[in-house]
Amino acid sequence: MKQSKTNNRLTGISYTTWHMTEDWENWSAWDCWGKPQLGYYRSDNRDIIRQHARWLADVGVDFLFVDWSNNLGYNPTKEYDNLWFEMIKMIEDSTTVMFDELSKMSKNPKICIMAGITGNPDAISDGSLQQKVDQIYNEFLSYPDKEKIYQKYLGKPLLIIYVDTPTPFPDGLPEWDDSRFTIRWMTGYVTEQSFLTDNKISKYGYWSWEDRGEQTYTMYNGQPEAMTVVPSWRGDPGGNKNFKLAAGKRENGQTFRKQWERAREIGVKIVLNVSWNEWKVNEQPSPEVSKDIEPSVRYGELYLEILKEEISKFKGEVHND
Repeated sequence: MKQSKTNNRLTGISYTTWHMTEDWENWSAWDCWGKPQLGYYRSDNRDIIRQHARWLADVGVDFLFVDWSNNLGYNPTKEYDNLWFEMIKMIEDSTTVMFDELSKMSKNPKICIMAGITGNPDAISDGSLQQKVDQIYNEFLSYPDKEKIYQKYLGKPLLIIYVDTPTPFPDGLPEWDDSRFTIRWMTGYVTEQSFLTDNKISKYGYWSWEDRGEQTYTMYNGQPEAMTVVPSWRGDPGGNKNFKLAAGKRENGQTFRKQWERAREIGVKIVLNVSWNEWKVNEQPSPEVSKDIEPSVRYGELYLEILKEEISKFKGEVHND
């Protein structure tokens, strides 16, 4: 029996570019659970982007999937006098800066975009999703220096599309495609959308933004494909007294390690880490129930070190073929 390393495996991590100021008052206005080790920063700060890229490349992260899941109504050619669209402008402009900075580095993670139709399932039929995808292609894939650092999967640029939670398409994946990309659809908490699962397998192929407890996973060509890992997850009080889910706390990294262990046990090809630098309390209510692994004042580089260890195990395991 020949032995081979699992060096064709991929690891991605969700990356946020919505931070608009280095001023604490503005960060705190967004109710952040903690403080980054690098201090409060703007997402277009080139020094911050380079340091993030160095950290993530050094621990073995292959790609960042940048969160554009709320950007559908934004047109970069228009002027807006609205704080929401100013934030979307920061998200998109910072992504351009990321491509610029990472393309200059000799060692860097690649980038892909996580688009979205959040709150607007008609975006598939009315053309607005296609318009945003065309923008992504034109801005990042029509230029050689950017195209070379865009993450490819199955021979094409990877495009993740978040559909909302729960999915507005409970009977399968949306009927939309773009032949320029490898498309993967995503919703949140596939574990709790029982109509999407069969014995923990995401039966239609939805990637999960996060799961509570034992994770679901997708299959591709008869093999386990993708699974998401988190350092903790939010509890769900539930509207029904018989449906209450407790939070999965960090437990000094044990929750994160256990989720990685399941990814190795199932043998998925892709692990998606959620998340790097979201910092928002509505998704992360306390330091102990938070998902970010960017080095912080609270945890130092503990979760970066765990990530390095787990990626090494994930990619370096030896199996009998």
